[in-house]
Amino acid sequence: MRNFVDCAWVEKHMDDEELFIIDCRFGLFDASYGKGAYAKGHIKNAFYLDINEDLSGAQKAHGGARPVPELSILGKKLEKMGLRMDSQIVCYDDRTYSSARGWWQLKNMGFENVYILNGGYEAWKQLGLPISKECPEARQGGSIKIEQFHDIYCDIEYVKKAMLNSNIVLLDSREHRRYTGEYEPLYSKNGHIPGAMNLHWQKNVKDDGRLKERSMLEKNFSFVNSKMEIITYCGSGIDGALNFVILDELGYKVRLYVGSISDWISYEENILECV
Repeated sequence: MRNFVDCAWVEKHMDDEELFIIDCRFGLFDASYGKGAYAKGHIKNAFYLDINEDLSGAQKAHGGARPVPELSILGKKLEKMGLRMDSQIVCYDDRTYSSARGWWQLKNMGFENVYILNGGYEAWKQLGLPISKECPEARQGGSIKIEQFHDIYCDIEYVKKAMLNSNIVLLDSREHRRYTGEYEPLYSKNGHIPGAMNLHWQKNVKDDGRLKERSMLEKNFSFVNSKMEIITYCGSGIDGALNFVILDELGYKVRLYVGSISDWISYEENILECV
């Protein structure tokens, strides 16, 4: 797999100077969860990046609940940690969930050697691998030169044009009842962007949080022509990021609508469909 690594690989390389392990744990309904979980115990040598404070920008009238952050600010923080553009980076969370947003954000800044820990922190703990409560020391020689990968990102204007293009598919990555409009715990409007299809990201991972076999992933996405471009979205660019990573793993051309539903409904004229 090109986007995922297993616990055995991380354990073997965890003391390598060029490897940076990033804890991306996150609570959708509890903003303090990630920091608290990191303080209680994390993979040895792991740094922590907060989804809301580090990997997302400030919420404004438009752009969504978790827009792309100010890249120069995030870049300086990464540089202080010691990262270089050629560093190897492994992102993890509890169960291969929010780490995908960390992965995507780093890719969008130009980092190439970025991976997700398959199975996340739960898999690491089950194997009895080294856990620490200490923050690692910053390393010397950090150097960041941001070069955005614009072809993996899209905004609302791109989405509106895509809705008129039969060769582009909108993919809602939330659970099905949020897609249908039966249930919405976060936002003021129910439903999905008109014309969007649905595949909940969780259908692509096993009960233990590990990624399903490639044959099953290919089957899950078989409703999409491999020659089509896919735009993944969710509520605020978290769920959609994991489907993005998996589709990229399978060789699809894919973009993440970072603003997602929270951006879409910030424009009064935009409607959602319920089925």
